[in-house]
Amino acid sequence: MRHFCASAFVVDPLTKKILLVYHTKFKKWVQPGGHIENDEFPEETVKREVYEETGYKIALIGDHFPREDDLVRPLGIQKNRGSNGDYHIDIIYAAKPLSHTKVKIDDEISNYRWFTRDELETLNVFPDIKITFDYILREIIK
Repeated sequence: MRHFCASAFVVDPLTKKILLVYHTKFKKWVQPGGHIENDEFPEETVKREVYEETGYKIALIGDHFPREDDLVRPLGIQKNRGSNGDYHIDIIYAAKPLSHTKVKIDDEISNYRWFTRDELETLNVFPDIKITFDYILREIIK
Protein backbone atom coordinates (compact mmCIF):
# COMPACT_ATOMS: atom_id res chain seq x y z
CA MET A 1 0.00 0.00 0.00
CA ARG A 2 1.13 3.57 -0.62
CA HIS A 3 0.47 6.41 1.80
CA PHE A 4 0.94 10.02 0.73
CA CYS A 5 2.27 12.42 3.35
CA ALA A 6 3.57 15.97 3.67
CA SER A 7 6.16 17.27 6.13
CA ALA A 8 8.11 20.44 6.82
CA PHE A 9 11.66 21.24 7.74
CA VAL A 10 10.80 24.32 9.80
CA VAL A 11 13.90 26.47 10.27
CA ASP A 12 14.02 29.75 12.17
CA PRO A 13 15.96 32.17 9.92
CA LEU A 14 17.22 34.19 12.92
CA THR A 15 18.48 31.42 15.19
CA LYS A 16 19.24 28.87 12.41
CA LYS A 17 17.52 26.20 14.50
CA ILE A 18 15.26 23.42 13.22
CA LEU A 19 11.95 22.35 14.77
CA LEU A 20 11.75 18.60 15.34
CA VAL A 21 9.22 16.38 17.06
CA TYR A 22 9.92 13.20 18.98
CA HIS A 23 7.98 10.41 17.32
CA THR A 24 7.11 7.80 19.96
CA LYS A 25 6.59 5.00 17.42
CA PHE A 26 9.98 5.50 15.72
CA LYS A 27 11.71 6.65 18.91
CA LYS A 28 13.46 9.29 16.81
CA TRP A 29 13.38 13.05 16.30
CA VAL A 30 11.73 13.81 12.94
CA GLN A 31 10.33 16.76 11.03
CA PRO A 32 6.62 17.40 11.72
CA GLY A 33 4.17 16.09 9.15
CA GLY A 34 1.58 13.46 8.42
CA HIS A 35 -0.84 11.82 6.03
CA ILE A 36 -2.63 13.82 3.34
CA GLU A 37 -6.37 13.61 3.91
CA ASN A 38 -8.99 13.30 1.17
CA ASP A 39 -9.62 16.57 -0.68
CA GLU A 40 -6.56 18.17 0.93
CA PHE A 41 -3.62 19.73 -0.91
CA PRO A 42 -0.16 18.79 0.41
CA GLU A 43 0.36 22.44 1.46
CA GLU A 44 -2.77 22.29 3.62
CA THR A 45 -1.64 19.00 5.13
CA VAL A 46 1.78 20.22 6.15
CA LYS A 47 0.48 23.44 7.69
CA ARG A 48 -2.21 21.52 9.61
CA GLU A 49 0.17 18.82 10.81
CA VAL A 50 2.86 21.24 12.00
CA TYR A 51 0.23 23.20 13.92
CA GLU A 52 -1.37 20.08 15.42
CA GLU A 53 1.99 18.63 16.49
CA THR A 54 3.73 21.79 17.73
CA GLY A 55 1.31 24.72 17.93
CA TYR A 56 3.37 26.68 15.38
CA LYS A 57 1.91 28.29 12.28
CA ILE A 58 4.30 28.25 9.34
CA ALA A 59 4.97 29.84 5.97
CA LEU A 60 6.25 27.54 3.26
CA ILE A 61 9.42 28.63 1.49
CA GLY A 62 9.51 28.12 -2.26
CA ASP A 63 8.35 29.26 -5.64
CA HIS A 64 4.92 28.86 -7.14
CA PHE A 65 5.88 27.25 -10.42
CA PRO A 66 5.16 27.80 -13.23
CA ARG A 67 2.23 30.09 -12.36
CA GLU A 68 1.84 32.28 -9.30
CA ASP A 69 -1.47 30.60 -8.40
CA ASP A 70 0.04 27.09 -8.52
CA LEU A 71 1.08 25.26 -5.36
CA VAL A 72 4.49 25.87 -3.78
CA ARG A 73 7.16 23.69 -5.33
CA PRO A 74 8.25 21.19 -2.65
CA LEU A 75 11.84 20.84 -1.54
CA GLY A 76 11.72 17.15 -2.42
CA ILE A 77 9.73 13.93 -2.43
CA GLN A 78 10.92 10.91 -0.44
CA LYS A 79 9.92 7.28 -0.81
CA ASN A 80 10.19 5.54 2.57
CA ARG A 81 9.51 1.84 2.96
CA GLY A 82 7.89 0.77 6.20
CA SER A 83 8.64 -2.42 8.12
CA ASN A 84 5.39 -3.95 6.82
CA GLY A 85 6.32 -3.30 3.16
CA ASP A 86 4.08 -0.26 2.75
CA TYR A 87 5.49 2.91 1.22
CA HIS A 88 5.15 6.42 2.56
CA ILE A 89 5.57 9.02 -0.19
CA ASP A 90 6.54 12.18 1.70
CA ILE A 91 6.28 15.58 0.03
CA ILE A 92 8.84 17.68 1.88
CA TYR A 93 8.75 21.47 2.28
CA ALA A 94 11.11 24.05 3.73
CA ALA A 95 9.27 26.43 6.06
CA LYS A 96 9.72 29.15 8.65
CA PRO A 97 7.63 29.84 11.76
CA LEU A 98 5.03 32.62 11.63
CA SER A 99 4.02 32.66 15.25
CA HIS A 100 4.83 31.20 18.62
CA THR A 101 1.56 29.89 19.94
CA LYS A 102 0.77 27.64 22.85
CA VAL A 103 1.92 24.04 22.49
CA LYS A 104 -0.55 21.42 21.31
CA ILE A 105 0.81 17.90 21.39
CA ASP A 106 -0.57 15.28 18.98
CA ASP A 107 -1.22 11.70 20.16
CA GLU A 108 1.74 10.34 18.13
CA ILE A 109 4.14 13.00 19.37
CA SER A 110 5.56 13.16 22.87
CA ASN A 111 7.69 16.29 22.57
CA TYR A 112 9.01 18.99 20.24
CA ARG A 113 12.09 21.16 20.40
CA TRP A 114 14.28 23.57 18.43
CA PHE A 115 17.80 22.26 17.67
CA THR A 116 21.02 23.72 16.30
CA ARG A 117 22.85 21.82 13.58
CA ASP A 118 25.54 20.77 16.07
CA GLU A 119 22.93 19.33 18.44
CA LEU A 120 21.72 16.97 15.69
CA GLU A 121 24.98 15.05 15.99
CA THR A 122 23.95 13.76 19.42
CA LEU A 123 20.30 13.04 18.56
CA ASN A 124 18.61 9.90 17.34
CA VAL A 125 17.58 11.14 13.87
CA PHE A 126 17.34 9.65 10.40
CA PRO A 127 20.40 10.60 8.28
CA ASP A 128 18.25 12.57 5.81
CA ILE A 129 17.31 15.04 8.57
CA LYS A 130 20.93 16.23 8.72
CA ILE A 131 21.34 16.21 4.94
CA THR A 132 18.18 18.25 4.39
CA PHE A 133 18.90 20.69 7.22
CA ASP A 134 22.41 21.26 5.80
CA TYR A 135 20.92 21.95 2.38
CA ILE A 136 18.39 24.45 3.77
CA LEU A 137 21.08 26.30 5.73
CA ARG A 138 23.44 26.36 2.73
CA GLU A 139 20.99 27.12 -0.10
CA ILE A 140 17.79 28.64 1.31
CA ILE A 141 18.41 30.33 4.66
CA LYS A 142 21.93 31.64 4.21
